[in-house]
Amino acid sequence: MNKYIFIVVLTAALLPFNVQAEELEKKFNIGIGTYALKIAYDDTYIGNDDDLSGFGLSALYAFTDQVAIRGEYYSLDHDDASNIDATGIDLVGYFGTGLATQGFKAYIGGGIFSETWESPVRTEDFDGLQINGGIGYNWDVVALDFVLGIRNASDYEDFIQRVSGISVNAAAVSGSLILSARF
Repeated sequence: MNKYIFIVVLTAALLPFNVQAEELEKKFNIGIGTYALKIAYDDTYIGNDDDLSGFGLSALYAFTDQVAIRGEYYSLDHDDASNIDATGIDLVGYFGTGLATQGFKAYIGGGIFSETWESPVRTEDFDGLQINGGIGYNWDVVALDFVLGIRNASDYEDFIQRVSGISVNAAAVSGSLILSARF
């Protein structure tokens, strides 16, 4: 009987020192990936929609498993007009789940974008607000994310109005597939 009492007392004494492993959070992600931008116009008179694609460099910091911030630099080429290049940055805050721990993650947030389009005859700057969301998976040292963004397209609409005299409505969407190192 004394043996059982000793085991119960010892177990109760060791409970505060529970050996349960906590899931390790890795707060930093540094990555590279593809980046695409589509600006669709409601007036076919101005020509095709603008499609640009290229690469992006990304850095993410997760404050907690539910809150993070991501900055991404991107460099794009126009898919139809090879003499147009675009570079820019996205800065977005996210709320979600799984941002710092291993496993599935999903998130949504908002932020800003700022980009510059260059051609041999002109340089134009565009910026505004955006809503972003994404899904992904965190392994121990690697993460994979698919991110979509919906941008305020008023700067693109103003540009078309200024250069062509045509008033259009536009929708701007970005997408990125990012492979990151986690630490």
